[in-house]
Amino acid sequence: MSGYASMDIDVECYSNVIPYWDNHRDIGRYSDHLTVWLDKYIGRPEESVKLKERFQTFIHPLNTISLEELEFDEPCYQLEDPEILLKLKDTVYCLKPFFEIDACLEFIRNNVDKKIFFISSGTMGEKIVPQIVGWPQIHSIYIFCGNISLHAKEWAMEYCEHITAMLDHQDDLLLRLTKDIVNYLQEKGDHYLRLLENIRARHCYAWAIKLTLRSRKLGTVNFRETHDVLMEKFRIVEEGYGTTKEQDSSS
Repeated sequence: MSGYASMDIDVECYSNVIPYWDNHRDIGRYSDHLTVWLDKYIGRPEESVKLKERFQTFIHPLNTISLEELEFDEPCYQLEDPEILLKLKDTVYCLKPFFEIDACLEFIRNNVDKKIFFISSGTMGEKIVPQIVGWPQIHSIYIFCGNISLHAKEWAMEYCEHITAMLDHQDDLLLRLTKDIVNYLQEKGDHYLRLLENIRARHCYAWAIKLTLRSRKLGTVNFRETHDVLMEKFRIVEEGYGTTKEQDSSS
């Protein structure tokens, strides 16, 4: 039985996203992050469907779920095939649930070029965390469990330097995950800005802003500070949008 929680995925081809424009405008490659969730029950296709849909909708930067997010989207007429967005949403920057450790490990091993935000139950985390700590593709580790003190005492304290957070409520997990992805997208945007790759920087900042707007609904305490910093960076990129390294190299 496959450990993937949806259709079987060809892990060999997973990273080979087909560009919708060219190498400089392939939104499937502007970031390299994705979220993996390992749970014996949540990872199964028929279980916790609404919970997984909520997380997928909330953390995916290619989604637009409110009117205030629209201004940060690229116009659809810039796409050769607007339907490619629908395909990309199931391939990049998304949530990948698993219910078997071996299948999850295989997926992680085959995505060494990604940065994975990894969620695990406490029970399965005890088995898999010792195997993945130190792997370069693991960006963050979150333990989602009903008894934090028990798992902390039995095994998690030994890996406290590697575990980003232990949480027992789905809203707390979603908020922390969203904020960490925002920070990562901002770092990617800063990197592209230093390289004068404004198209890529604009997308990363725009995506970070969209996720920040969503985090407000979960009661984040520093929404305004994060939002204002990102908006200023977005404004700087917008001002230089017409003279970018990408455009110069593709002309």
